[in-house]
Amino acid sequence: MRWNPTTYHEFVIRYYENVVVCHIRDCLTLGDAVSPPLDSSAYNNRHLAQVREEFFSAPSATGLVRADVLESWQRSRQALGTPTAVSSVPHVDDEYLDQELVTMFAAPLARVSEGLADTDLGLVLADAEGRVLQRWFQDRTAAEHLDRLGTVRGAVLAEDSVGTNGVGTAAATGRVVQISGAEHFAEFYQQASCTGAPVHHPLTGNLLAVVTISTGAAANTHLLKPLVHSVAVQLEQHALEVQQPAARVVLDAFLEASRVHLQPVIAFGPQNIVMQSVAAATLTPTDIGILRQRSGDTGHTARIPVELSVGYFDAHVTPTGHGAGAVVVLERRRSYSAGGAVQREFRLAGGSRSWAAVVQRINQHVLRGTPVVVGGEPGTGKTSAVMGRQFLAGAPKPKTVVDAAEHLVVGTAAWLQRVAGLVGGTTPVIIRGIDALDSTLLSGLRALLQSDARQAPVLLTMAADSPAYTEAVAGKLEVDHVWLPPLRDRTADIGPLWQLFVEKLTAGAAMRLSEEAMEVMIAYAWPGNVAELRSVVEKLLRAGKRGVVRPSDLPAAVQGGRALTMIERAELDALRHALEEAGGNRSKAAQILGLSRATIYRKMKAYRLTA
Repeated sequence: MRWNPTTYHEFVIRYYENVVVCHIRDCLTLGDAVSPPLDSSAYNNRHLAQVREEFFSAPSATGLVRADVLESWQRSRQALGTPTAVSSVPHVDDEYLDQELVTMFAAPLARVSEGLADTDLGLVLADAEGRVLQRWFQDRTAAEHLDRLGTVRGAVLAEDSVGTNGVGTAAATGRVVQISGAEHFAEFYQQASCTGAPVHHPLTGNLLAVVTISTGAAANTHLLKPLVHSVAVQLEQHALEVQQPAARVVLDAFLEASRVHLQPVIAFGPQNIVMQSVAAATLTPTDIGILRQRSGDTGHTARIPVELSVGYFDAHVTPTGHGAGAVVVLERRRSYSAGGAVQREFRLAGGSRSWAAVVQRINQHVLRGTPVVVGGEPGTGKTSAVMGRQFLAGAPKPKTVVDAAEHLVVGTAAWLQRVAGLVGGTTPVIIRGIDALDSTLLSGLRALLQSDARQAPVLLTMAADSPAYTEAVAGKLEVDHVWLPPLRDRTADIGPLWQLFVEKLTAGAAMRLSEEAMEVMIAYAWPGNVAELRSVVEKLLRAGKRGVVRPSDLPAAVQGGRALTMIERAELDALRHALEEAGGNRSKAAQILGLSRATIYRKMKAYRLTA
């Protein structure tokens, strides 16, 4: 059994249970905070009902309807004929229901359901065949709503049984869906809105179940789609922990190794599980067999030379403990890859997608041997990103790191001569702070970057207050550019950076943030970025602080950051998830959330989000 983590980012998203609960509880109480999409008139229920009637009376009619709904209608018509053919929901006896799934998911779904009070929301768990296993609700309105739809234990909601609906369509497509009002196939679902997400086994990819939230068609459901997805992700993690705890150990080790290593990563787990990073996709089954045998022979951390179909490597083998398996990182035995670019590994602290995207872009330039300018506000971590490891101010710098401001001391000619000598080698060259260079020096630097004598990849950093300024300077050098967002826009990095600084600045002393302190840190604007965060850690350590850090322990300026309400946290999380899913495209993010572009822009500004 082999798992290729094409949905790696989807899997590693982790949501704290209490955040998921507040999402579900608050998503329908946002009121004016959520605006309808600009084209919502095209999708109002009356128009959809007309389009639906035309579609099922004339096969060629499609009207203005979402593609996924149209495809589901076509499948439903092929299986059932016309909507009038479905008058009730079929049922199966308890003996056909998978009680093990209910037992496995009951606890996490019960915790989610605790936040359903006063929302009129019903939570439903169905198996891969669309059979309802269990339902949860916290008020009479939700219970009556589910009863009215026939959504009870044993109900069969597969598309080929009742047509287009949130459970059956999610199971049929393997994607998160939201079916509202006249988008449903059956007449008796016309007053309902159902948002469903598939729950896949994280290793095999098999469909385990479908989790769904159902409410009335008139409810404000714009944010339910990403929120139901977050519940499904939580259930996938829970399934792995319950079914295969040893495999979970291996998977966590594999994901961590894949995060910090550019080289191919392979993991071997119980029951012949094999996990491969994207960089390991070129390995043949024979290569995998060789690595499995060699890694299994050691039983301890080892460095083993191996010959594979794609070349000679040193295999760095790390057992995952308790005999669960091993993680193997491959390093080419020659020092440099084709084109002279050094293959390097990344040991950086950061948990946000924006940070990971910047590191990945830099990696690509290193491997291609092409120059790139990395811009960002002062203290954002630009030097760490280009060095491939966390850089602490004041630490000794490798000889390949050049400060642009040095030209003020040694002179323009001597500085350019030093840079020319470095770029003629094969080791990556880092030039820090090119915003200190005037137009004459930038012209000289551009000539060096374009010279045939240059072999090394050159990574340049600059302090900038906007991506536009970074792009302008990169344009003068005629090279690519990358923008590193400020810390306030990538708050997922705060925790990993805090831990790193504590480890670096102490001899093993523990100092961790309480949940309340983390909320305050996330709400703070961090004008000094990562450098300011490190300063906070240093001040607390000098004051003798150890153990749990609470909000009152933090500097007054940091305490001044207003903690977000549960509603704001839910909305912010949904916005971030949509922007990440859309690759930073605001219009696409607006479509994902069902909001207008104007609303997306306003919310991004309010929460200090950048695309």
